[in-house]
Amino acid sequence: MCNIFDQDAGRLSEFAVMHGFSGIDWSIDPSLSEKQFLSLMKSLEGFQVRFHCRFFGVDIAYVDQRGNDSLALLMRTVENVANAGGRHMTVHSGLGNPSGEGIAASRAIDNLAVLAAHGNSNGVTVALENLTTPLTNDPCTFRRIVAESSAYVTVDIGHAHSVRHLHPQDDVAAKYILPNQDRILNAHVYHTELEGSGHVPPNSLSDISSRLDLLGQANACDWWVIELMNPAEVLHTRAILQSYLDFRTIQPGQLLQDNRLPLVAA
Repeated sequence: MCNIFDQDAGRLSEFAVMHGFSGIDWSIDPSLSEKQFLSLMKSLEGFQVRFHCRFFGVDIAYVDQRGNDSLALLMRTVENVANAGGRHMTVHSGLGNPSGEGIAASRAIDNLAVLAAHGNSNGVTVALENLTTPLTNDPCTFRRIVAESSAYVTVDIGHAHSVRHLHPQDDVAAKYILPNQDRILNAHVYHTELEGSGHVPPNSLSDISSRLDLLGQANACDWWVIELMNPAEVLHTRAILQSYLDFRTIQPGQLLQDNRLPLVAA
């Protein structure tokens, strides 16, 4: 689950224990000092924790000084994550910039390569998430940025569903997942994103089952995040995912025919 109570780590911890969640995907508030951040993380001791940099206005793809400033902030964030014992960090390009003004793929590649290398030297794996905005709303551009920067991938299946109208001839989820299947470490799982409504949960397994099947082909992806903020929707979606995993567990013969690789999820 993600931090559905914003920066209230104590309340989140209580909810996670009550409902049996062992993993937390924590969205960092960049305005906090390192001391404040590390203090919050003490409330999450005992959980598996990965980190999410949902920093609006911060984009390593900016071609002007904003790109330099964004890289510097994210480099410091890598160090804070490492000091908190973290080993995974997800970043974005295009967050809050629907027109794609002022950004370029070449700049994203150059800066992401620097950030990924800095992550490696600090024991933190840096992954890029696909969004609904340029540059990463195009799976081919997304693939190029990841491949040329040597970053890893956080695939958001809701965002992939939301941008399908931009690529009407393609299976968009497949184009995000299959070319990157060896580099996908994390998945954000919900149904879709709607303007004005945000992230929308699945009504039933049929809404997301084909995308979950694709995720099953990404062997290194062992982190599924229910990226919803309403506690009832989180629990509803968790029940759907559990039914999916239970179904796959009891039908191994059929699964081997349908998929080349087994599902790995946590």
